[in-house]
Amino acid sequence: MSTETTADRFGLPTGQPGVGRSQGLAGLARKPAKTADPADAPLTLDLIPDPDAPAGDGADLTPAERHDLQLCERAARTHHAAFWLTGKALDAVAKRHLYRADYATFDDLLADWGVTLADSSRMRRGWRLAARLLEDVPKLTVSHVEALLPVIKLYDVEAAATLYSLLRETHPKVTAREITTFVRDLPGPDDASTPAAAIREQAEKKLTDPAPAIGAEPTVPTAAPAPSVDVQLRKAVDQRARQLADDLKRSRIPRQELAAALTEAFADPDDPQVYRALLRWMKAHSR
Repeated sequence: MSTETTADRFGLPTGQPGVGRSQGLAGLARKPAKTADPADAPLTLDLIPDPDAPAGDGADLTPAERHDLQLCERAARTHHAAFWLTGKALDAVAKRHLYRADYATFDDLLADWGVTLADSSRMRRGWRLAARLLEDVPKLTVSHVEALLPVIKLYDVEAAATLYSLLRETHPKVTAREITTFVRDLPGPDDASTPAAAIREQAEKKLTDPAPAIGAEPTVPTAAPAPSVDVQLRKAVDQRARQLADDLKRSRIPRQELAAALTEAFADPDDPQVYRALLRWMKAHSR
C-alpha cells in the first residue's frame, strides 16, 4: 500500500519542526499566484488601454501606467511586421492549397476573408524580403520593400537585402522613389559572382560615379528642350505599364520588371507568339 501523503503529492515540506500537514496546505493557499506576463497575452483591441485623461502630471508613471505603456509599445512595434505576417500566411494558404476543403479557389477564400487580390499579391511578393530585413530595420516600410522587388526578380532576396543595406549606410534618409530610381539602372546579375556580390559591386560603382547622388537636387536647365523621342517613348511605356498593372490588379509594374518579362516572353522557346508579334510589328514599321 502506498504511504504517499498529501504533502508528498503537492511537494510540501515534511519532517520539519513546526511544519505539519495543515500548516503546509495553508502555506500553499497563501502562496501568491504567478502573475501573467503581459508579453505572453495575445494583443486585442480590448487589451489596449482606453485613451482616457492622464492619471497625473508627474514625470514618474504608476505601475499601472507602466503596464499600459508596455502594451501600447508592443502593439505599435508590431505595426511594420503585421503586413508581412499576413503575406506569409496567405502565401502558405495559396501554395499549399489549404483552402481546398472549404473553397473552390484561393480567390474565393480571399473574398470571404475580406482581402483584395491586389493586396494579397503585394503581401505575398514581399514577405520573404521583409523577413530578411525586419531584424535590422524594425521600422521597415511597405513602400521600401516594394521598391526592391525588381531586384529579387533579377537577382535574389539576399541581393536585395545587400543593396538596401548599402543604400542605408551611404544615405540614411532613403525614400522608395529614390530606391526605384537607383534600381532602374542596374545592369542585372553576371555569371562571374554571386548575385549579392554582383549587386554590391554594381551599386558601389554607381554610388561613386560623378553623376548626382541619390537624393540630390536635380539640375534645372536654363531652357526646357523639346521632348525627345526617348522621353515620349518612356511616357508611353509608363502609361501602358499602368494599364498592365490595372489589368493584373497590381499597384504598379516597374519598367525594369516589364523589360525582363518582355525579354523572357520573346525568348520563350515553347511560346513564340511574342516573337511573332514583334516580327509583324517590325515589318509594319520598317522604313
